[in-house]
Amino acid sequence: MFPSVLLVDKPKGITSFKVVEKVKKNFGLRKVGHTGTLDPIATGLLILLIEEATRFSEFFLRLTKTYVATAMLGVMTDTYDAEGRVLKVRNVDVSCEDVERVMAEFVGRIIQRPPPFSAKKIGGVRAYQLARKGIELELKPVEVEIYRARLVECAIPKVVFEFEVSAGTYIRSLVNDIGLRLGCGAHIAELRRTKVGDWSVSMALSYERLETIQDLWGVAIPVDQALNFLPAVKLNWKEYRLFRNGAKIRSPIQCFGYVRVFSEEGFLGVGLCEGGFLKPYRLMPLQ
Repeated sequence: MFPSVLLVDKPKGITSFKVVEKVKKNFGLRKVGHTGTLDPIATGLLILLIEEATRFSEFFLRLTKTYVATAMLGVMTDTYDAEGRVLKVRNVDVSCEDVERVMAEFVGRIIQRPPPFSAKKIGGVRAYQLARKGIELELKPVEVEIYRARLVECAIPKVVFEFEVSAGTYIRSLVNDIGLRLGCGAHIAELRRTKVGDWSVSMALSYERLETIQDLWGVAIPVDQALNFLPAVKLNWKEYRLFRNGAKIRSPIQCFGYVRVFSEEGFLGVGLCEGGFLKPYRLMPLQ
């Protein structure tokens, strides 16, 4: 199978790891990885990298993500979602205007503490594994960015948000923090990831469809095309030989940062442009 990207619409109730294993087993693949986990309660776009496309996971992990979150005000749980144990129930004495005002306060760069029940590692152990044992956790706050927040629907105590966020943002924590700021608490009842970068869940393969197709030809996207959010550079034969051997070369175009690199041989991988020079960063293996 050629190095490629597969878009899957993950259903509720299964882990991202299960989707990865299903694709791996169904199509006899050696390597499959995802580019940002979805909780079992969440649905939506899961980007899978197939075979040598896994070399480029970091570039997909950095992409912005868009979520639609249905929240219930007035109820706080230990997991910040509907699958958790109820900790507090409070009266909801807020208006839709209050929700919009508080939601807008979170747009921009914020400091966020990951939820206790998360995949963050503490001393090599997943936080949720420790939390399930009753061990109290104080996870380190991180800086994230909320690019856009919109109130889609408001029928207190049920509200529906749409968020566009940076990589590493926990929507459960975001909704929990909005609930705390409102003074009534909140948890996520439903969560759906609708976009990653420019990729939309409308372009994704359903989980059920994975059972009916024989191979991934025609549905998987070649990795060089999937990386089209990076500029492209094409090398001549001399440049190709130097670059392929690990040398830093003078860049044939003006560029800065990461670029896709091509030659007459095809897609070589990703290079890094700095100070007018281009050096190898993540390359495809030699055939």
